Amino acid sequence: MGILHGEVEGWACDPEHQVPRLDFELTTGCDHKCGHCYNVWNASEDDAQGGYPRGQLKGPAFIEMMEKVVGQSGADHITITGGEPLLHRDAMAIIQRATELVSTVQIITNGSHITPEKAANFKSWGVRAVQLTLLSADAEEHDRLKGSACFAETVRAALDLRDAGVPVQVCFVAMSENWHRFEDVLELCYVLGVRSVSYNRMSPTGWAIHQIESLLPMVEQVEANLDSAERLGPKYEIHVSTAMPIPPCLIRLSRYQWVQFGFCSIGTHTPNITVDPLGNVRSCNLSSNIMGNVVEDDWEKIHADPYLHTFKSKVPELCRGCAYETSCQGGCKESGFATYGDLQHPEPFVYLGHNPAARSNPTTSSLVQIGDPG
Repeated sequence: MGILHGEVEGWACDPEHQVPRLDFELTTGCDHKCGHCYNVWNASEDDAQGGYPRGQLKGPAFIEMMEKVVGQSGADHITITGGEPLLHRDAMAIIQRATELVSTVQIITNGSHITPEKAANFKSWGVRAVQLTLLSADAEEHDRLKGSACFAETVRAALDLRDAGVPVQVCFVAMSENWHRFEDVLELCYVLGVRSVSYNRMSPTGWAIHQIESLLPMVEQVEANLDSAERLGPKYEIHVSTAMPIPPCLIRLSRYQWVQFGFCSIGTHTPNITVDPLGNVRSCNLSSNIMGNVVEDDWEKIHADPYLHTFKSKVPELCRGCAYETSCQGGCKESGFATYGDLQHPEPFVYLGHNPAARSNPTTSSLVQIGDPG
């Protein structure tokens, strides 16, 4: 049972700074080693170089922080994520409290720490859904891409959650090494009783910026996956949505009636604002820009940060005048920033889609070579 906006005891919500949802990263720790990892604190293996702050609040302090930001922002949905959130010692207490604070809670986990007991708790607390990642229906390939022997654990987690009555969503991250496995993953989802798939084409931030040449999918590979979703989604009654933007200048989205497409939420009325394990607030989980810390500052001050409100205007020159300029916004601009250091640089998928000759050196920009999208 959720609460009304702003009803967290001791905190008041200013309607001007109200947001509908928040993502909470419980920990930076993870026991998988995905090459496509987007977590911004994993941009470098050398912590001595500095970079994004690591660390985490202990359970009581995290809950206190969560109560504050939910109360002041008026959010009524929480996504629990990480890192791997269930590695936090007090993860279950945090998740239970989240379900008491808002109407809906979703958990994103690698599945390796799901047990029948945890699944039963999620059901009794009213968790809306749990998202698991499947990169292939072939165990060896899945484990290689995940950097961990975890395929069996992921399948078991899906079954434990299904048996407990908790809806499961599978996340498929399309890369050059696994895009051809998407149909197999859809079939496996059907067998497992999963009826929701989030299709993500790899969008490099974090460690993934070092894997662009080897892992970034080509436009025709993503298009082939969308064709599969359009054909098999209705057959298996599996809802397919895209979390990462699919730029309409590269793929004609109107061809697909079954797939639900999404674009960047920053600058809209439903921003994907993220709170990290120390209370640092970012505009989304792919952004490395810290707008403030909710432990130290009130939400009103953080939400007024110019980054959140000017981000949408920073569109690549390539995209100016496009009919989709305000909706697509040039794809994932945070990926463009992570790779090229500029929010207005076309992100790698867009840049290389218009300039395929650059794939041999994808992190070196030569914007004058980009063609007119027509």
